[in-house]
Amino acid sequence: MSLWNFEPIRSRDTANEVRNPSVRLRVLFILGALPAALIALLAPKAVALPAASLVSILLAAAVAAYAWRADVDYRAQGLTFWDLAGMLAFIGFGAGAVSEPFAALELFGMSATR
Repeated sequence: MSLWNFEPIRSRDTANEVRNPSVRLRVLFILGALPAALIALLAPKAVALPAASLVSILLAAAVAAYAWRADVDYRAQGLTFWDLAGMLAFIGFGAGAVSEPFAALELFGMSATR
């Protein structure tokens, strides 16, 4: 029985979260606004909104995969990578909802007219 360790389990490591609130907001704003700005500058105007939606959803999936792999506590105080993933997903679904279906077809190389 001496091999059993009955010590209480420590809470998860909070080293994955940024502690300064002003730095957190700046980092989240930059990470959220940078893909949209790049899409607005580089993509043709007809497909900019569906492309921004696709990029934001893919980035949300990548950030969520990192947060899951790094074992980031989603219940931690302050903003974490889970919050960033949620913000990117919200932006992506919002951009997809307001974009035209014909623009999405054009993004994937399918012409709406034959």
